[in-house]
Amino acid sequence: MGTTRLKHILFGPSARVLGWVIVWLAIFDLGVSLSFGSRAGSKTSLGRYFEYGRSVEGKLERSMAADPKSEGQILSAGWLSQEELRQRPSRPADGTDLLVAVYGQSFAMHAAHEAAAIDKRITIRGIGGPAAPPSHSYAGYKADVENRKADVVVFGILSASVPDMGSMSGLIWHFENPAPFTFPRYRVQAGQLTEEQPVIRTEAQFKQAFSTRSAEWDRFKAQLRTSDRGYDRFTFEQSPADASSIVRLVRRGWVAHDDGYERGVYDPQRGFDPQSEDLQALKAMLADLGERTRARGERLIVLLMHAKGQSDHLHAALAPSLEQAGIEFISTHAIFSANDPTNFLPDSHYVPAVNHRLAQALAERIRRPAPVR
Repeated sequence: MGTTRLKHILFGPSARVLGWVIVWLAIFDLGVSLSFGSRAGSKTSLGRYFEYGRSVEGKLERSMAADPKSEGQILSAGWLSQEELRQRPSRPADGTDLLVAVYGQSFAMHAAHEAAAIDKRITIRGIGGPAAPPSHSYAGYKADVENRKADVVVFGILSASVPDMGSMSGLIWHFENPAPFTFPRYRVQAGQLTEEQPVIRTEAQFKQAFSTRSAEWDRFKAQLRTSDRGYDRFTFEQSPADASSIVRLVRRGWVAHDDGYERGVYDPQRGFDPQSEDLQALKAMLADLGERTRARGERLIVLLMHAKGQSDHLHAALAPSLEQAGIEFISTHAIFSANDPTNFLPDSHYVPAVNHRLAQALAERIRRPAPVR
């Protein structure tokens, strides 16, 4: 390459345009950091917009330093500690005749509490986590079972949460608001349901490991790298690039278009892949849950709850297995259409009228004589 050609590349019009683009991006980045970089600034709508793309570790660091009564609340949600479980009702309250233990996420809890409002003779014992996948609910049942004798066990499965069984905590699929609670990863190996426990299993253990960036934290990250399908370093790990608003915007866009958990498990057109690892584990999990509740004399009712736009896909994937195992279930596709957006709130939950119809179906099923199993 000649000297004249090299000078043209380095100092020509294109180079000058590129240089000015870099300068203005740097000015923009600095301006955003000065305007919204403080904690007070990040509480504004525009400030939160630029914060959403901070790495998982970056968000955790801010949550740990926050007021535990506000931003820090998410750190405590969803942990399956015996201390927390023992605080739930262990028998029907005075004036009621049934203890209904519910395992699931907010959708299941909303339906169950509305059912208890319809039938005031029901006491609810709810164990759940933010957007908890079935693996968390199943682990919750096993951890909780010795603390109570339930008349009815309600196991809530939200269709959108099934692919998150490929995770071990709410840190990654809850990217904009990471929830650290952990749960086992279940797989079917040689025809048997296996359980991989997370390295970190309590809130106190998590806070200690993360705040000190201990060897235990490194072991936990190593486990996520190998066992959590959605883990990637750019999304998860904190770096000096977190200070850049431009990098945060790029990271948020990256996460929004990544379907790491759904890939190979769920397709919006075809529904769930019955051969996928997670569907196989979920079917084995439900069969085991049926056996466990039957052995304890508990009545099991599974709620199949469809998320917006997911038609009757969860029912199509699980109904044959549930019928074969003799497990009662209620599927929302028979109550309302998940493809009608007017049935959903902006935050994706069911509108009150739809939730009431689901709760009515649940309350009626609970009072209906149990079929012979």
